[in-house]
Amino acid sequence: MLSNKSRSADRGASLVEFALLAPFLILLLLGIIEFGYVLGEFNDVRHGTREAARAAAVNAGDNAFIHGLTCDAMDLTSNVTVQLTDGPTGTVGDTATVHVSSTPGSLSGLGLIEAFLPDDLQSTVEFRLEQNSSEWTSDGSAASC
Repeated sequence: MLSNKSRSADRGASLVEFALLAPFLILLLLGIIEFGYVLGEFNDVRHGTREAARAAAVNAGDNAFIHGLTCDAMDLTSNVTVQLTDGPTGTVGDTATVHVSSTPGSLSGLGLIEAFLPDDLQSTVEFRLEQNSSEWTSDGSAASC
């Protein structure tokens, strides 16, 4: 049978082991949460790019409308730029491009975890114009959300 001294020594050893491992476990948990959050932001960027390409392909409106549609399709509220690039002639069959980029945010604000996250999330979609691009113009400038 164990004496009271050996039981309290075992409890103390467990407490020390937990104190040594707890910061690593918390860092791992925060890293998993941050990775999931950035993955969600990346999916938003991809979704917004596809929405902009769909609207631009069918000539759904001017630049402001397409940029607004793109921003509305994403849950991201800041640090987002949308750039439309028209085909050579802007006629049916030309290939145009939409490029959306965003700077991801952080939930925790810990510099240790942010060092492992990407600095910029980008998505580019090339699409075929289904109608002449008379409504939207491609001046090469990027609009922000």
